[in-house]
Amino acid sequence: MYSPPRAGDSDSEGSLLLSDVSASPPRGRCSPPPPPPPPPPKPRPSPKRTATAKSKPKPKPKPKAKPKPVASAGTAAAPPPPLPSAALSDPHGLASRIAAAPALVAATSTVSSSSFRRLVQSRNPSFDPVAAFSVPAPAPTPAPAPAPTEVPTAAAAQCAAPEAPPRARPKRVHPNSVSEVPPAVAEAEQPKRPRGSGEGNFVRLNINGYGRKRSFRNAKARRPTKYRSWRRQRFGGVKPQGCGDEEGDFVAEALIEREKKGAVGDAGVLKAMEAAREDPSEQNLESLLRLAYGYDSFRKGQLEAIRKVVAGESTMLVLPTGAGKSLCYQIPAMILPGLTLVVSPLLSLMVDQLRKLPAFLPGGLLASNQTSDEFHETLQRLRGGDIKVLFVSPERFLNEEFLLIFRDALPISLVAIDEAHCISEWSHNFRPSYLRLRASLLRRKLNVQCILAMTATATTQTLEEIVNALEIPSNNLIKTSQIRDNLQLSISTSDNRLKDLLLLLKSSPFVDMKSIIVYCKFQGETDYVSKCLCDNSISAKSYHSGLPMKNRSRVQELFCSNKIRVVVATVAFGMGLDKSDVEGVIHYSLPESLEEYVQETGRAGRDGRLSHCHLLLDSTTFYKIRSLSHSDGVDEYAISKFLYQVFSCENSTGSICSLVKESTSRKFDIKEEVLLTVLTQLEIGGQQYLRLLPQFSVTCTLYFHKTSPQLLADKDVLVRSVLNKSETKDGNFVFDVTKIANDLDITVNEVIDHLQQLKFSGEISFELKDPAYCYVILKKPDDLNTLSAKITKWLSEVESSKIMKLDAMFALANFAVRGCQRTDGCSGSQHTQCIQKKIMEYFSKNEATSDNDYCAQPHKSSPFLQADIKVFLQSNSFAKFTPRAVARIMHGVSSPGFPSATWSKNHFWGRYVEVDFPVVMEAAKAELVKLVGKGE
Repeated sequence: MYSPPRAGDSDSEGSLLLSDVSASPPRGRCSPPPPPPPPPPKPRPSPKRTATAKSKPKPKPKPKAKPKPVASAGTAAAPPPPLPSAALSDPHGLASRIAAAPALVAATSTVSSSSFRRLVQSRNPSFDPVAAFSVPAPAPTPAPAPAPTEVPTAAAAQCAAPEAPPRARPKRVHPNSVSEVPPAVAEAEQPKRPRGSGEGNFVRLNINGYGRKRSFRNAKARRPTKYRSWRRQRFGGVKPQGCGDEEGDFVAEALIEREKKGAVGDAGVLKAMEAAREDPSEQNLESLLRLAYGYDSFRKGQLEAIRKVVAGESTMLVLPTGAGKSLCYQIPAMILPGLTLVVSPLLSLMVDQLRKLPAFLPGGLLASNQTSDEFHETLQRLRGGDIKVLFVSPERFLNEEFLLIFRDALPISLVAIDEAHCISEWSHNFRPSYLRLRASLLRRKLNVQCILAMTATATTQTLEEIVNALEIPSNNLIKTSQIRDNLQLSISTSDNRLKDLLLLLKSSPFVDMKSIIVYCKFQGETDYVSKCLCDNSISAKSYHSGLPMKNRSRVQELFCSNKIRVVVATVAFGMGLDKSDVEGVIHYSLPESLEEYVQETGRAGRDGRLSHCHLLLDSTTFYKIRSLSHSDGVDEYAISKFLYQVFSCENSTGSICSLVKESTSRKFDIKEEVLLTVLTQLEIGGQQYLRLLPQFSVTCTLYFHKTSPQLLADKDVLVRSVLNKSETKDGNFVFDVTKIANDLDITVNEVIDHLQQLKFSGEISFELKDPAYCYVILKKPDDLNTLSAKITKWLSEVESSKIMKLDAMFALANFAVRGCQRTDGCSGSQHTQCIQKKIMEYFSKNEATSDNDYCAQPHKSSPFLQADIKVFLQSNSFAKFTPRAVARIMHGVSSPGFPSATWSKNHFWGRYVEVDFPVVMEAAKAELVKLVGKGE
């Protein structure tokens, strides 16, 4: 049985360098935000006021408020009418399924209560919370008296209250109580307590935290939570139980919103889909575009790509940022008979694309943040044919059980790979998980014949790598200009970037703009710049991946609705941004590559109007970013030791092995992303040495509650294996999950599922920690030294390519401010013509090269470098350094083995950032050799 992925099956939220992908060609203004919710209920009166009013005459005591009874099925408000069904049915299985709103709410409630049901039944198997908390149908009641024509006043209601017949106060039961109470009695004795009620006594007993009143120093900080909770209840969106983080809530709310939208396609759209399916001519496709999206014509490159995909031809598509790449898989998804699988690198991007799907095109996503119920519900909809477009992350292809779903039962007509430049290690945003996306894997595992690769920026070398990996014919490359003509590009040098930014925003043309994006390199920088802008009466908010997802979503909503003027953001901002009227983009920090520069400037002027993009050039920032480019570098010695651990004698061929990510990264001083890159290369290289598995937390601590461990081991073979292979710490059993899986010859998923069953029965509880890379060894290499040298050389080439891209970006900016002859329309800081010319030359080359005449070359030596390294090594003799570790500290670059939290306090930290990194490494190597020779 297919099991949901664990928390380790990441959806790669951390990846930031992404191009913008809009769900449809963004013409016109951005869609307005949802209407604001009604104001929250008034806060309850403070008890201090009643306590201090002693000198005033004692008012007449009000009667205690009676608990509100639970609304029964008969007295509940009538549910909203169900959405209308589609007029026509689709003979190819495309007919939209419209769920009525009451059914949706019921389904969502079932999903939300599943975690609570398991919790209660694990403590008391005989107790059924569904039966206990369900409300029975009420007995028929006589017709109520006609309502008075005049609303009674509060005083009248107060006087009339004592005349009401006395009612027995229901017995309060703690919500976590699992006492043996018959369902009917429990139902009668547990009325729903009104939330936030300010009536009745001001002082309540606080037993086990029940009824606790929390005080907030800032009342505004509490309001958004109440607003969200109130809106969720009002619109029928019940927050799913068991979601451990806010990203899970974000996914759940998107799915609920998607289900509530339902299918509203009319007969005209279905008729146009049928016509395009029979004859995908230009006329029929434009008719479908007009009826489904409201646009009269396709943009450049869209129609050609759609016709090739519908014809079953794999295609490589390069369109500018915001040019409507998503439309090129949505329209084929309406026409093709099978499923369309969309591979996207970021969870927030998948959620955004799912929300923007047309209502008549049913979609879904599989994310690691989903609960088990949500995950299996998506699978059920998938198998039932209720999903036409499925969004997944590239890490999902590590899971063999996921791939088995599509082998026989679910035919896939199209695989669309978004941000396809991540496949190439020579791109500006290389992703190890994308390396697995090869045509051979997709065809062998998924029986896919048609692949659509999409990107906004790619050099000739990157395109060749993508086309070869996905086996796309060279004549199926569709490429348009990667930069739009309505952008005015300007660059200026700056010695005080913050001062120049403020001056820029208060001068023409930026002073009259309503929507501006300011891009920074570092997260702390965005917060600092945003605060300074607010202090200078410029409405601004910061946006970066370090903020909670709800905060990021809120900032994007405010910016899209023009409620804030400036967003100060890292490269995380702009993915899926559906805002066509961004008027200006300012680069506070130098982009790391021309690809990144083109993507970020492309987020302005999507409506076709003239927009302005300015870059503040600062050589100090350039040197700092260049130093950080060496953070992924590795030494052959470290790679060799890592490979020896991967293929150690303890790891036999065919067994499941694991490497704890944090400890392994710290041990070899190699970043976790680089470790994953090496493991991926061992799998998909010329010789396959291993097979990667989904990432799991492999260290498990087991607690026994009912039956003793020995007695339970006699009944359960897994428990017996745990007792044999675990260590005892503080009376509990600690073991490695992979060892149990190997001992019983089962998968890690099956081990965890079995532990979950024991937990639900109340026998045990367990904790998982230490996320790890898991793999199965297929073949051990004959010569590890040769293999480590080969991998090290490959990684060094990738590192050099990344530095060359940064040098090319700086050379272009430096040429514009120092070498431009101010011809062909260039004047002052305006360099649109020369910048566009340099960009076109860059993307037409096979390799990323820079103009050496205008590239700032780091210093090749320093008179005090050797002496400072000697002093540093002598004063820190307790640590074991490598030449690369010393060079990183001298450049102010953090690493797993030498984190900035510890070593940034050293006065040598970042002292030689302007000296070339290899020069510092050579000097450190010489000093380390001297220390070894002296025996120190």
